[in-house]
Amino acid sequence: MAHLARWSTAVVFTLATRWLPRLPVWDRLALATRAVEGTEETPPGAWNDVTALLWQADQLQKALVRRVVDDAAAFVDVSELRRPGLHLAAAMKEAGNLLRQQHLQDDPRRTEVDTMLLPDREGERRFTLAELRVARDLGQVHVMRADMARRAAAVAAVSGTDAARWAVRWDPSGRFDADPLAGGEDADRPAVRGWVAHPSIVADELGRWSTRPRAAEVTWRGAPPSAGSRLCTFTSAAMPRVTEEQAAAAFMARPDLVAEIVAEIDGLRRSVQRDRIAEEVTERAARLQAEEPQLPDLFAPGDSWACTRAVEWVRTRAVVRTPDEVWGQFDRDRSGDDPEGWVPDRTAELLAVGYADVPAYLTRHFGAHSEAGAVQLLRIPGPAGPLYAVGAGSHRAHLCRILGLPWMFSVTTMMSLPRRIETTAVTPSEHGPEGARETATLWRGLLARGLVRGELITRYSDWVVEFRIEYALAPWLLLPADRATAYNQRYELLYPGAWAGAGIPEAALRSAQAWRSWLTAPLGAPTGVDNADVS
Repeated sequence: MAHLARWSTAVVFTLATRWLPRLPVWDRLALATRAVEGTEETPPGAWNDVTALLWQADQLQKALVRRVVDDAAAFVDVSELRRPGLHLAAAMKEAGNLLRQQHLQDDPRRTEVDTMLLPDREGERRFTLAELRVARDLGQVHVMRADMARRAAAVAAVSGTDAARWAVRWDPSGRFDADPLAGGEDADRPAVRGWVAHPSIVADELGRWSTRPRAAEVTWRGAPPSAGSRLCTFTSAAMPRVTEEQAAAAFMARPDLVAEIVAEIDGLRRSVQRDRIAEEVTERAARLQAEEPQLPDLFAPGDSWACTRAVEWVRTRAVVRTPDEVWGQFDRDRSGDDPEGWVPDRTAELLAVGYADVPAYLTRHFGAHSEAGAVQLLRIPGPAGPLYAVGAGSHRAHLCRILGLPWMFSVTTMMSLPRRIETTAVTPSEHGPEGARETATLWRGLLARGLVRGELITRYSDWVVEFRIEYALAPWLLLPADRATAYNQRYELLYPGAWAGAGIPEAALRSAQAWRSWLTAPLGAPTGVDNADVS
């Protein structure tokens, strides 16, 4: 009977909070209240019912707070009840999550990131919520450290022991400042500002700021990080920021690159007739779109556990994606601007600037002190150098690419390699289970050839497969064949020979079918792939 009472409570709560939206709110609250008052003691085996009840109580409490505050407003200001009321709702939801996490510790379907380090317990005494929180936090730290240890070993196995050296100053909030130390390769590594959830992540993130991602050796400046019992929390205050002074110093530190840009603009000034600027821009944009169309999106970012930034000069041609997906065309209006005329107008303005005044013009429109700030890019690491996607500053990125300017100044944010990712996260939903199964098959081929390292774990069905990633030659290799091929072909264009150096034959780059065939062929088979469908 007790279990039946608990079941009926869950049903009534669900009806009250979800299934009876047309019933007056007070009637729904009355139903739920009667159900709670009539509930008998819960048997130990019904923990999942209690979890459901706590989750539904969260929804009910939030609805109650909104209704009470709004309805009472005509007679008395009870807004001070909003915060504690919503806090109680959040506490109920957290309690449900903790209870579920505790009882699924031995479930083989449980993901590793849900590990709890529960204290030894004699007898039948229940855990308190405080104890479960500590166990959850310790479990998250344990899993993070284990993940980073596996990653460090995998990167060292692939790239060798010659590590890039960094000096790092750590803040207990998770923020850090990292400066490259002289010696070895990558003399042009930028200074990095970042935030991570745990100190063990710092070396993994800094390793990707080398031209060729590799191991990083960290020397702590000041007090080293202490062993924490929980991960750092990402907040707006913890967001790494590059100051205008740091950006200005980086801008002026490469006069050689500024000179290359000035020379390119001078060549344009001599070759483009003033009365044909609009036509020239249109022709260049069409040619760029035909030869180097923008690449598809990668995958959505996962949990916030790392964010690192730097200011640097980047190869303009390596910018392969912007929010406006056709070169020279803008889907988003800017107040006061003609979308179709923006690039021609800025081109005419740029070509009218005197030779000696071009550096000042670039500083004014592309530097950190410009009205819109520096262009914001996402840095996507690869085996021979990075690619970039625009986060902010799409118009200026289009201008630089269409005009063929060799370098562009930007604030870059590193794309963190996901710790875990499922086939469903990278496979378009319209491809269905078969598409997800194919993605898992391609991942197995990548693992077998050493292009990625990690472990595949089947979740719930054979097409929902989780990849615990320790190393990836390039993050886009995890995409379905058509998108991975688009990136591979562009990368070979920008960094000729990079794939051959990694053991990928040229034939595998020709088409999506060629990529599938190569990855699914038995190891030791001839390097030529089945090109029957290759045009």
